[in-house]
Amino acid sequence: METADVVRIARQRAGLTQQQLADRSGHPRETIARWETGAREPSLTDLRALVSAADLDLVINLAQRDESLLEAVDDELQLTPMQRLRRALPDGEWKDARRGLRWLSRAPTPTIVIGGIGGVLHGAPQRPHGGRVEFVSADPFATEHQMRAEYLVPIDSEERWLDVDARALWTLPKGGTLALASNVPGTDDYRDLRRSAVPVQLDKTTAITVAHPRDLLRMADASPREPERARIPGLRALLDRTRDE
Repeated sequence: METADVVRIARQRAGLTQQQLADRSGHPRETIARWETGAREPSLTDLRALVSAADLDLVINLAQRDESLLEAVDDELQLTPMQRLRRALPDGEWKDARRGLRWLSRAPTPTIVIGGIGGVLHGAPQRPHGGRVEFVSADPFATEHQMRAEYLVPIDSEERWLDVDARALWTLPKGGTLALASNVPGTDDYRDLRRSAVPVQLDKTTAITVAHPRDLLRMADASPREPERARIPGLRALLDRTRDE
């Protein structure tokens, strides 16, 4: 992961604009913009100070470089998004995930796919934990109304009532689970993620929007969920391989 990613992730996790971070850190907004695009590289001292201005700590660890992750990403990037999903999940779970994604592709309210399924569709090497499709909505109330109208069934779980990182689970009539996410750590949900979200064509009739790998990494890094945090190395490797794109 490059310093440009660190600067942008820190700023967005704090919910700050470039100007607000500039005011906090004492650096010109233009300098922060150049750091975020990679046009210039901040010193380690400046990077630590900038992260601190976002009320975060920069933790640096030395670890053996894992080339296998980069090779796994290279392998995934040779496949189409649907082929990646098919390979990542057992047959039943893959079909469930496909149903969920197709439902979202037809939903009238804009949505953005996040979580493990989102990472796999981009080419992250770690397998998702099951076939449920996690997403955020531009209007959660409208999306839930549409779910009820199409006979999806709500699941009463503890995740639905969490104050932070909540998931409202709904089952599809023919199988599969959609997880409407809200108050996701590290982001401001839909209005934040839409700026960098990526359109993904799954097949001739199915197109969805997926959070950018950088934003998936931002959410995983801030998440209290261990399965989410376990995806961090793979998302970093994906960013390294797709930076030019």
